Amino acid sequence: MSAAAEERWSGSTLDSWRDLVLTDERRELAETVRRQFAGGFPLEAVRACFDGGSQPEGAWTAVSGAEYPSIGLPESAGGLGTLVDTAALLEAAGEVLVSAPLLATVMSLQTLARAGALPLEPARPAALAVADGPVAGRLVVLDGVLAERLTVVVPRERGVTVAQFDTADLGPAEEHRHVDPSRPVAVFDAGEVPPLSHADDPRPLDAVLAPARTALAADLTGTAAGALDRAVRHALDREQFGRKIGAFQAVKHRLADVYIAVERARSLTRAAAVALAGPSASSGTELSLLAKAAASEAAVDASRALVQVLGAMGMTFESDAHLFFRRAQQTAPFLGSAAACYRRAVAARRGVPA
Repeated sequence: MSAAAEERWSGSTLDSWRDLVLTDERRELAETVRRQFAGGFPLEAVRACFDGGSQPEGAWTAVSGAEYPSIGLPESAGGLGTLVDTAALLEAAGEVLVSAPLLATVMSLQTLARAGALPLEPARPAALAVADGPVAGRLVVLDGVLAERLTVVVPRERGVTVAQFDTADLGPAEEHRHVDPSRPVAVFDAGEVPPLSHADDPRPLDAVLAPARTALAADLTGTAAGALDRAVRHALDREQFGRKIGAFQAVKHRLADVYIAVERARSLTRAAAVALAGPSASSGTELSLLAKAAASEAAVDASRALVQVLGAMGMTFESDAHLFFRRAQQTAPFLGSAAACYRRAVAARRGVPA
């Protein structure tokens, strides 16, 4: 970079955009997560959830013991880094389909921290829900079966209210296994239960949910990257008609398109995390919506490509392909479909209601 360019990009702006490139520390964190969960909780543990089992015993203990949920929290709450570090962590976890409520807990904690609602308890598994109106009915919660705390965001005429509940006060959750039993959906009956704490935030709903959406985008980007990696390895190994199938244009072009989608999602997610971790987080709202939309599309497309490249094997229950496909299908709609997020991003840019 020239001296003139260095001067033009000096200060916090240059430092922030340098964060888009993973530091050695973040690469080491991501690799540690991959090794820990790939070794201790391989895909066989995820597969066990489809045979009537539950999330692997010890998974949450490993997550909380390593203090992963608190990494992106403020220092006053025991945080060890920024949302950029959290995004790197969740992408690595998404690659190996971690079957523990790590994502749900991070989204809950990030939303509480964003709204200034206390206390923050990263050692407890938690989950996040967005209510359509007053919290007095049934709440559908992604990966909330093990949650001890439930964060509920309630839109108001101006701003939102963020409330935290003890799930023991809400009664037992109804578990709905749906598409991906390794990340089950829980339904709570909120009734008239008073919250443990709450905070009013004058910012729009999308601004309050921006860190949670960015975390969700990182997880989906990891799922997409994991599916793509397996598809590429199969294409480089499998032979048909005397050639590796990766040599055929129909395969290589399909995987190239998926690679572009994954890199787009990764870039937008890191940009959103950098913006939200910076001194002015206003641009982070729009970027978080774009990141979530791109990551949802990438995860669904990459998991489909994995099934296609594997051919007949990809259609079998014994293949790992359906694990990635199910995870993408289950997670992608949460906090808004890709189309909804694009629409809300345009509205945020124009300053009009979504």
